[in-house]
Amino acid sequence: MYKCNEIKTIRVRYMDNTIRDLNPDEIKSICELANKNNDSIERTLKKIESKEVRYVEINIPEYQPEVHGDEIVKPRPPY
Repeated sequence: MYKCNEIKTIRVRYMDNTIRDLNPDEIKSICELANKNNDSIERTLKKIESKEVRYVEINIPEYQPEVHGDEIVKPRPPY
């Protein structure tokens, strides 16, 4: 279902607006558990995390604002 070696980052956002980035060992174990249970990574994290999970971001792109010349035209949110 998931190719665990392609997942580089997972960010978990909780209901209390806190954020946690998983380390590579956690990413690998969560990915393998999700594949074993034939479930999504988000649902797997919602089941095992101690705090209530709002949503999960996988392979978050780096923040890049839109720039024309020397001016930042439209800052994009970092998610």
